[in-house]
Amino acid sequence: MPEEGTAANIQRTKIVFLGLNLLTMIASNMTTPTLYLYAIELGASVAYVGMIASATSAIRLLSRIPMGLASDRFGRRPLIRIGAMGASLALLLLYLAKDPFYVLLGSVASALALTSIFTIGLTMASEIYSSKSTTGVSLFALTSSLAMVIAPGICSLLLLVFQIRETYLAGAIIGFGGVLCSIPLAASPGSRKSFDASGSLESVFRDKGIQLAIVLEAFFSLAINAVFVFLPIYVFERFQLTSAEISFLFVLYSLAMMAVRLPLPRILRKVHERTVISFGYFAYALALLIVPFSNTIVHFSVVASVSGLAHGVIFPATALVVSRSSHKDLGLANSIYLGMGDVVSMLAPLAFVSLIGMFDYGPFYLTISAITFVGLAYALKKRREVFQSRKNLS
Repeated sequence: MPEEGTAANIQRTKIVFLGLNLLTMIASNMTTPTLYLYAIELGASVAYVGMIASATSAIRLLSRIPMGLASDRFGRRPLIRIGAMGASLALLLLYLAKDPFYVLLGSVASALALTSIFTIGLTMASEIYSSKSTTGVSLFALTSSLAMVIAPGICSLLLLVFQIRETYLAGAIIGFGGVLCSIPLAASPGSRKSFDASGSLESVFRDKGIQLAIVLEAFFSLAINAVFVFLPIYVFERFQLTSAEISFLFVLYSLAMMAVRLPLPRILRKVHERTVISFGYFAYALALLIVPFSNTIVHFSVVASVSGLAHGVIFPATALVVSRSSHKDLGLANSIYLGMGDVVSMLAPLAFVSLIGMFDYGPFYLTISAITFVGLAYALKKRREVFQSRKNLS
């Protein structure tokens, strides 16, 4: 009977956790299709939009490692609860925004909340389902991508009737459901006795798997920023796509992401994750290469679908590399590897604004595509090293 009770508690924890992740990620992604258009509607320039994107990345960078350390010290539940509450409050702030500065504040608050939800949620997924299994990371990635389908889908429908502002109020209500899910979430004790992380930092940075994840995250973040921050502005300014049509593109992106994540656990049991990562980088580089030659919503739908497919495999496969590399300091390891993405996302938007101002959007996307192909070359190099070391061992 005690064993049955324990099994039931574990199953309940899994269901509550996935529900929490789904609802909070839907709330957080309600801003994805329209945030920068909303800022422009309130009077922001493209340069100010770049500053908003950089500021949110800076906040994520500064908070990521302290959150990872705190979760390792005190457990995951307090941080995930704070993140769920913060997601709703940030959306309420955006709903009440009167000028671009309020959008900046709401974006910063949303970034803090999403950092907690995503970093701690990824760590909990590895622990609840066992870090040696692909199931936890894959399910976390699947529910995240499902949220990324649902959120822009809701936005597209709401925008047929309401303004962008009202979609954020809807997101805040959905986010409150995540807060309710966090209440019965089982407590998890911390794995460290203090905040002293000098030895842990050294072991994490020396791990070759985490080194690989950090470098790959840098390339991935460049591509993500080119699509999520500047593609909506590009298609809005040059081709007059409406906010509802732009939301539809993000629905396609997320649908492709979710579609590839459904069979991903089975794929990762048969194919090495570094091979999967290489495929993802090739697909994302190809999608970026198509952008300058696109001029209709059909063309941009192809771009969204291919890049979503790539995103769908790159993140979980890279996260799996990290979860198999570090156990005691998993919260710290996830914070460090995701923190590299924050560094790039903090610096890239302002640099991208300069590049677009100098060369226009076409050469900009060709450049980012070329850089992503460099990331592919690096992933292939590391893949060969792994297979060669296996061959030497055998």
